[in-house]
Amino acid sequence: MKNRIYFFTGTGNSLKVAKEIAASLPDCELIAIHKDMDNVIPAGYDRIGFVFPVYYCGPPAMVVNFIKKAVFAEQNDTYFFAIATHGGMPAISLPYMRDVLSERGIELNYAAGLRMFANGVFNYNMRKKVDEKTSKSNEDIKGLIPNIVNKNQSKIGRTNKVILRIYTSSMKKLSDFDKGLSVSDDCISCNICRDVCPAKNIDMKDGHPTFLHTCEVCLACLQHCPKRAINYKEKTQNRRHYTHPEIGHKEISKHYHP
Repeated sequence: MKNRIYFFTGTGNSLKVAKEIAASLPDCELIAIHKDMDNVIPAGYDRIGFVFPVYYCGPPAMVVNFIKKAVFAEQNDTYFFAIATHGGMPAISLPYMRDVLSERGIELNYAAGLRMFANGVFNYNMRKKVDEKTSKSNEDIKGLIPNIVNKNQSKIGRTNKVILRIYTSSMKKLSDFDKGLSVSDDCISCNICRDVCPAKNIDMKDGHPTFLHTCEVCLACLQHCPKRAINYKEKTQNRRHYTHPEIGHKEISKHYHP
């Protein structure tokens, strides 16, 4: 039977994980979660998974909104799983996903967090050991895959109400996050920022990006910029940038602009 994985990514971390899982499943489709995507989740799938990063202690707003608005066809015995990629802790991302899916009548059978290179550049200066951390996360991915292949079940804890309030409050402020973004004269009008934006929050005007205030705070625009022309306030100009070493902007943009 067919399998399907929905993923959301900015730097490529979650796409890397989704690809590795898909390679271990027969006839597995990779579907990017992005603005204007088809929200019908059809029947006839053996497994359906969600792979996403942790933002503000929970799943990205676009992932949650996709599930809330999705049209679920009759799933029968479909096995559902979720993998949250994170730099620190998965926090409430997995129990909250369980809760959101449960509201749609879907049981989340398996959920796990996967520590990867932490890349919240607007919060901190990222460490240098990219290769070391990537090698470790690549091994950890292999440890998760048999659980999904064998349709193992996992226990998922409760959603902490205090953290949920913090997460919910943070999500309400995201759309205006891009008011803190600026574009310097180093911009070369390459369009990469526009093409890697899952929210389609960027228009090119006179060759330079302008932001439309529907930001998801994935910071793909900043991280993938080849000239470091996009920055957040006065925080990121001198900080190193990061994208997954095995996933480039061309691969990401193909998923967002098929």
